[in-house]
Amino acid sequence: MSQESPPDREVRSGFLLGLGCVVALVLGALAFFGRQHAGLTRSGEVARATAAKTIRTKTGQPVRSSAKLQLDEAGNVLPDAPELGSGALHELAQAKLDELKVFAREIGLADESRLFGFSQPAEEALDKMLKEPPFKTLEREMDELEKRWEAASQEERAAMHDRASAIYDELIAEARRRLSALR
Repeated sequence: MSQESPPDREVRSGFLLGLGCVVALVLGALAFFGRQHAGLTRSGEVARATAAKTIRTKTGQPVRSSAKLQLDEAGNVLPDAPELGSGALHELAQAKLDELKVFAREIGLADESRLFGFSQPAEEALDKMLKEPPFKTLEREMDELEKRWEAASQEERAAMHDRASAIYDELIAEARRRLSALR
């Protein structure tokens, strides 16, 4: 068995290191020269490139122009807001109540056998909350919205619907806080 002398090992290591650098340099050059350049055109694009002269910014990006856009005006029309019928407030109230029921179920205060689906302590806490003066005011405001609903135009109904949603959000936030305290 012959042992290699240290200079031969160093020469072989240097050769492998140099070979690795050359391979990396060749791969880098191939990657650089193989990619598409913005100023170069392919054979099929010669006609398009001469027909559409583009202005470029300082960074080399083409400036977008509205002159080349082809828009269909019929496709740009947004649909009207959904018509709010006579049951829209009731549907909103039901959706918010369902949201509160889901929360009560998550924290273990639901009882499906009861009328509103809340356990007795949860129902008592919610009843107590609704008898307090700030919530009585919100209840009166909701009653007023319901009275004006039938005679209101669609624009007025949309504003009233937004206000009712805000009232329900405020009620649900407080109800969640109180139900969480019962756990």
